[in-house]
Amino acid sequence: MLTIAIENEWIETAQLFGQVENVIKQALRAYAVGQCQQRIDKAIAQNDIYQQKYHLDYATFKYTVQTNEQFLNKLESQSPLWEEDAIEWAFWQEEEQAWRNRLKTLCQI
Repeated sequence: MLTIAIENEWIETAQLFGQVENVIKQALRAYAVGQCQQRIDKAIAQNDIYQQKYHLDYATFKYTVQTNEQFLNKLESQSPLWEEDAIEWAFWQEEEQAWRNRLKTLCQI
């Protein structure tokens, strides 16, 4: 367990709202949930950019690139940097899932 030094003003203020330990845990939980949600929202926004650009969700895009030569040829002619997009898109997919997993864990505590 980690011990953190907190200024007396924060402790005195927390006491006004209840038991200090519970108030601080609730505040930290609310902060962490909010931060997770912000990160999820950012990843969703980034994923949406690619989904709109390629008119497919990521899973379908990935599958189609791997299995449809005609689609791939058209993609390469229309978007020569599609592979860079695909790498970034994969990152944002993973980022969204990682933050969703973290949020789920926090909600179970």
